[in-house]
Amino acid sequence: MGKQEKNNQKSAAYLIMKTLLIGLITAFVSNFLLQLFQNDLEFLLVYDFIFEWHTEIFVISTGIIILLYLWLTALLGNRWGSSFLIVGVSIIIGLINWQKITIRGEPFYPSDFQMVFNLPFLIKMVPISFILVIAVLFVIFLTGIVLYFKKRRERTTPFNKRNALKRILLFGITSILLSYVGLFNQEGNKIRAAFDPYAYWIPYSQQMNYYNNGFVGGFLYNLKTQSIDKPIKYSETNIKQLVSTYQKEAEKINQTRSEAFEEINLVFIMNESFSDPLALEGVTANKDPIPNTRKILAETTSGKVFAEGYGGGTSNSEYEALTGLSLEPLSSNVATPYTQLSQKMEKVPVVTKLLVDRGYSTTAIHPFDTTMYKRSEVYDSFGFDTFLYDKTMMFTERIAENPYISDESAYKEVLERLESVEQPQFIHLVTMQNHMGYEGKYPETLFDVEGSGNKEEANNYFQDIEYSDQAIVSFLDKIDQLNKKTVVVFWGDHLPSLYSEEILKNNDIRSL
Repeated sequence: MGKQEKNNQKSAAYLIMKTLLIGLITAFVSNFLLQLFQNDLEFLLVYDFIFEWHTEIFVISTGIIILLYLWLTALLGNRWGSSFLIVGVSIIIGLINWQKITIRGEPFYPSDFQMVFNLPFLIKMVPISFILVIAVLFVIFLTGIVLYFKKRRERTTPFNKRNALKRILLFGITSILLSYVGLFNQEGNKIRAAFDPYAYWIPYSQQMNYYNNGFVGGFLYNLKTQSIDKPIKYSETNIKQLVSTYQKEAEKINQTRSEAFEEINLVFIMNESFSDPLALEGVTANKDPIPNTRKILAETTSGKVFAEGYGGGTSNSEYEALTGLSLEPLSSNVATPYTQLSQKMEKVPVVTKLLVDRGYSTTAIHPFDTTMYKRSEVYDSFGFDTFLYDKTMMFTERIAENPYISDESAYKEVLERLESVEQPQFIHLVTMQNHMGYEGKYPETLFDVEGSGNKEEANNYFQDIEYSDQAIVSFLDKIDQLNKKTVVVFWGDHLPSLYSEEILKNNDIRSL
């Protein structure tokens, strides 16, 4: 072996060691930062997680980030550029995760990446200080990338065929391995098997899942999975027997019913963040924001809705209402069926399809854009004939400084539809007026709320639902004047995310 060849081998070994060392440092720093934001910037908790409680999980998670670093290095051809990119992205994701946990009590999911198409809407939901931090980080990050590529062009070396082949080989291998990591929830996956002896998976709480198993572990747990496990004793024969049993029960009940269902309009109204805030222990106000609603509740069939989430999860409440199916039997890492299972929605039993078979015209109305939660795609799968949104609605008025279309306008849209279509109708309305953020919506409000934890937001929220309370009364009065009988089903999708930890702690989850 010649001297030159030995030198080449030493140089290659040095470059490999250098790449792995930079990758290890990058992965450790990135994983540490993700944990720091996950643990609300509490360094001691992160220290305990790494060195006392879940060392093995942290090591496995770091290894996965090293793999990502090697893939990116092969793609870009530069170690430090890849390192800078991964650490920068980790900081941004960590900040978003921290903010989401603070606002909604749930972590950042893989499906949340789809929300990037709704960036203007997301910006409205977070404090201006957070937006400024992200903006500054983005500018620093972008500047660093630009300077890096500028210097790289100045130091460009002649094309090296051998190095190019090595990069292609590394890129191919790491791509295959990362694809395998993406199959984390597939039965027999070795990466999942490496986590399992040390992980404590919490199916019913993804916030606890991330807390127990780290950000990387929790994130992987929420990757694509089979939507539902096969129930015990499930078979076509047993299902047919169940259908037959309940069909007979339905026929008995229907014997005493005289009116044909096909002659009745059906309107679903899922009102954004509508609730009874005075039902919460510790929250008081100078006046009741929903007196009309209380009167309606007392005079009609009414009850309480148990929302799937706090401060968010609109599409999950909507999914349960339209399908009649609870999220409970779905796999625990299916956080948002609309986004994660949208391609399978055609197979989901839904009230729309039942009504279409009975000759109904079906309309979905959402006074916002079409991309939120893939609604356009989902509504099409659910069999809605028409989808009206902010750009296609006739009525789009707002109240004061509220950026969202008012309930009154949305109800006008429903009435216009009921009056203009002859055949029986099913109309599903998802309102937007009461959506967060609440601060600054109504510069003039007479509400004075105490005990919520955020006085200005609470005052604006109470004003929001007072407008909703007034709008629903006017809407129902006009419904009564229609020639055709119409059933209206009204509910709130979840509580607003403005209450303090003390309020949440002092109120039973079912009272929230």
